[in-house]
Amino acid sequence: MSWKSFQRAARLNDSIFRGYSKRMSFFSFLSFQGGRDTPAQNPELYIEKPDGTEKRATEEDLFGYSRHRWIFNEEKELARRYRKFDLQKLIEVAIDTAGDGAHSCTKVLKCVEGLHNKALLLTMDNGKEVFAKLPNPNAGPARYVTASEVATREFLREVVNVPVPRVFAWSCDPAANPVGAEYIVEEKAPGTRLGSLWHDWPRKSKLRVIDQVSKIEHALTTTRFTKHGSLYFKQDLPTLKERNDTLLVEPLPSVQSADLDRYVIGPLTSAELWSSGREDIDLDRGPWQRPEDYARAIGNNEVAWIEKHASPRINYYVSLKESELPDQALALLSKYLKVTPYLVPSDNDSEAVANVLWHPDLHLDNIFVDPTTCQITGIIDWQSARIAPLFYQSCIPRMFRHDGPVREGWVVPERPDNFDSLSEEEQIRMDRTLESERMHKFYEAMVYKHAPNHWEVLQRHRDVQLKRNPTWLVTGVWENRDLFFLRQSLITIVALWDTLPHSNSTTKCPINFTRAELDLHVKEDENMTGIGNMLKLFRDRGVLPVDGMVDPEDYEAAKANSVKFKEIFVGLAKDEEERELFNKLWPYQDQESE
Repeated sequence: MSWKSFQRAARLNDSIFRGYSKRMSFFSFLSFQGGRDTPAQNPELYIEKPDGTEKRATEEDLFGYSRHRWIFNEEKELARRYRKFDLQKLIEVAIDTAGDGAHSCTKVLKCVEGLHNKALLLTMDNGKEVFAKLPNPNAGPARYVTASEVATREFLREVVNVPVPRVFAWSCDPAANPVGAEYIVEEKAPGTRLGSLWHDWPRKSKLRVIDQVSKIEHALTTTRFTKHGSLYFKQDLPTLKERNDTLLVEPLPSVQSADLDRYVIGPLTSAELWSSGREDIDLDRGPWQRPEDYARAIGNNEVAWIEKHASPRINYYVSLKESELPDQALALLSKYLKVTPYLVPSDNDSEAVANVLWHPDLHLDNIFVDPTTCQITGIIDWQSARIAPLFYQSCIPRMFRHDGPVREGWVVPERPDNFDSLSEEEQIRMDRTLESERMHKFYEAMVYKHAPNHWEVLQRHRDVQLKRNPTWLVTGVWENRDLFFLRQSLITIVALWDTLPHSNSTTKCPINFTRAELDLHVKEDENMTGIGNMLKLFRDRGVLPVDGMVDPEDYEAAKANSVKFKEIFVGLAKDEEERELFNKLWPYQDQESE
């Protein structure tokens, strides 16, 4: 599967093919204008349901989103996931790439929907299957997102030797391709999704996967870049009219410099840097040389957005009458910018400042394995992957991360002494909890063994998390109503200043909060905690979803529950003023745009 395993002749043929696939949109466009007679395709259309079964679909069903419904803001959420395209033209591109005598497409299956992409499995008359992926509007700037993902995946295959499905054809310019949308046509990932196997697998099989993931992390952490940004092909980025920097990585014995000449580092593709009018502002989206450059740019970007787009509003956790002002957000961002130099690792912290490429969200359903050997055969979903300091990338993948306290040190979690006295139900729950913690601890052990660069940062999780939290909260701080959380993160920095690794007894904290600011923050905290606890009761009982997103068959019941429990919630108010507050704070109702 890996690029390095191909022989020289195969590499030459593949190089020729890559050049062909890069030009696919242009040549396909010419042929669609009359170069060859392409009969209309009438494949059977299906949608894959979450349980793996399929149902018949219409062409319009392929454009929309149907996996979930929302009990508030549904029209907005569906619009963010609607992507129309020319299915016939996409099929023709897929037929061209399928090869082996494919002449027609017999079936199009819309795979279980993610929140940011359409994924279609196209089956040809010769049995060949290929995937087509199209980004939804909420995925970010589609041209950048598509161009960067293709370059990132090819770099991973060629240079880092990570098993990633091969891209056959793609286009990041909907105006110049007949499909009418950005797209990627790729090989079907070999193997089986890990998510369908994991919970039934014995521990030995799980440990084999964790071992492989840690070795892939080692390959990623030892491939280091000079800048922080997203990866592109050199020939694509100039057409996107953004500044870029030539790619330079630390010398690797298996990499020749010619292999890297095609790549550059350019602006980040993260949707949050391009949404809500940000696409029309000249923001600094990278690339950056140092962590401080990035942290400062993120703050300045948000200042620019607030000055242009924010307007006074009511923060119901603070007051029902007095408006929360954009100037308050700007004042808080000013504090953030003053403390920015201390929120990043020092230049001599070589592992933390190393710019590395990382998977944006590694979980069970984007890893494919051979069920017999437990060998990882493919890793998918590299969209919006970025090159960034390991300080920002380091984390435990959520598929291995234990959701609860984890014992410190090199210990294997064991059953408690009173295990036999527990009920059968309690024993089952205890075993599940212990197994989850064991996977967490084994992952740590494998990172320590195979990926020491990552371990160097991962073991400092508390300090790293404390210092990077403010930067993670800055983008969208006004529109996401995160001022409280940004303020809380900065208050924590002030309170723990003397314990921060970057400071010493002679370095004074450059920011402070007045007694009035702290009192108001405490009031907001009390209101948020009290009301949040009441809402948590509804959510924990499963009667209301956390984010308002439900399965279609549960929609009517969820809507009815929302009305019912809102009445209960508002009825808990002590007086008319609190009743008005609770009515405004009920989260399961359409929210006005800000």
